Amino acid sequence: MWRIIGVSLVGTGAFLVAAGALTRFYVAPTLIGAPADVYQVTRLKAENAAYFDAAAAVPRTGATVVATNTVRGDPGSAHGGVAVWDSGTVVQDIAGGTTIEIQKQRYAFDRRTGELRNCCGAAVQGDTGVRMSGVGLFWPVNPRKQGLELFDPETRRTWPVAFDGEERVGGVLTYRFVQHVPETKVTGELPAVPGELLGRRKGSAAVPVDRYYRADATFWVDPRTGAPVDQRQRVLSTLRPREGPGRLVVADLTLRMTPESRRALAARSADGAGKIRLLRTVGPLAAGGAGVLLLPAGLPLTVRGGRRAARHPSPSCTMEG
Repeated sequence: MWRIIGVSLVGTGAFLVAAGALTRFYVAPTLIGAPADVYQVTRLKAENAAYFDAAAAVPRTGATVVATNTVRGDPGSAHGGVAVWDSGTVVQDIAGGTTIEIQKQRYAFDRRTGELRNCCGAAVQGDTGVRMSGVGLFWPVNPRKQGLELFDPETRRTWPVAFDGEERVGGVLTYRFVQHVPETKVTGELPAVPGELLGRRKGSAAVPVDRYYRADATFWVDPRTGAPVDQRQRVLSTLRPREGPGRLVVADLTLRMTPESRRALAARSADGAGKIRLLRTVGPLAAGGAGVLLLPAGLPLTVRGGRRAARHPSPSCTMEG
């Protein structure tokens, strides 16, 4: 009986130790990453903003502009270690009820590293010919502080992001990253613009233009989950004649995430951090610790049961002729 109990304890202990190690070094790395199915809405607001109202063909100043971003996962397109998310942003003048811009992107990326992949219909404004690289919507868990690049959908290329220290946001200790996108000509054909909108004399003929974009962005990222919990962007977009003087401001915005969005993202990140901790630390330690306790408890019983069996052998059957 003692031997049976001892063997059971040793077997269970060995199983728990192995299960703890398997969870920590195999299951956790496999499961920790971006979900295939996600739904998230965040908002950034800019006060005293300037933009060009294309519908009325007049510049606007002193406006309150809100950019509402909606991210939806596409589980049906996910495969292997790749997740696919669709992102849509509507930029609006709240008081004027004017839609300034609608942005659409489709991102395919490695669920663990966040690195973008050119598959699964990945596109910017429906253009699947855009080559994506770097990190997109999803940042990796414990993002590295050096050598990280972030894809910018406006210029359709990656730009470096620099680690800028640690800062608490809503009680969460975050990594602060900054990205500078220098003034860059944006690809794409645009209609000619009346010369007077570019600062030329009234009645000037329409002239061909190019769009230029510049941005400075700051991201506060929870390193436990890789989730951004706050964001700020300073954006300047202008139209310039291909020849001669003039300029038209399309958008001059300093956008900051709303308090409601910051709280929602912080709560979501805290929940994710708890699940990661359970997989990485609590679960493996609990299983491994229980196994370590059972092993020394079972070994003496196994040995004791073996010795008792040796001292008291089972009686053998004999036959008399």
